[in-house]
Amino acid sequence: MKERNKILIVEDELVTAVSISELLEEEEYEVSGVAKDAATALRISSTSDAAPAVAICDININGAVNGIDLARQLKELYQCEVVFLTAYADTKTLQAAFHTEPVMYVVKPYTDTQLLVAIQMAFHKIFQARQTASEQQTLQLTDREREIALLIAQGLSSKQIARNLSISIETVKTHRRRMLNKNNINNFPQLIYLLNAGSS
Repeated sequence: MKERNKILIVEDELVTAVSISELLEEEEYEVSGVAKDAATALRISSTSDAAPAVAICDININGAVNGIDLARQLKELYQCEVVFLTAYADTKTLQAAFHTEPVMYVVKPYTDTQLLVAIQMAFHKIFQARQTASEQQTLQLTDREREIALLIAQGLSSKQIARNLSISIETVKTHRRRMLNKNNINNFPQLIYLLNAGSS
């Protein structure tokens, strides 16, 4: 079975949707699509190669179906993990959202780090379910690669890491690609999962 690692963005504020998409692509996540309503989200997800592993879902979206009901449908159809985004943190909304068992509930305005950490938590849950004891893997990392991987695990973007370590963003990206290639791993969330699993 082909592993699904795509992220669906459901957000009806265009500026926010584009900002999230650009951040994820900059961090080398695969975005399956951006939807402003439930119908579009379900249509994107129904394509065989676009079924989401993670859905970032605003609660108040266009159309008759809200983000909570959409999240419920996506979880039933694709067993994906959900990260809720919302400007509302009232008790009624929270309780309704919690019934869908999201990985995290991110309240607007949020930082890039908060969003990246939420996505990593979602993938951690996915890889934990996939991994068996026989599949445990020891990562081959240099000290610098481990340093960069740990900063990514804390939710820092490539730009922030480059600034912190006084190196170029291209150098950060080169390290990222090298880590994946030499450990024969397809995506960075899996590498972070293995890094955390190895240190626990």
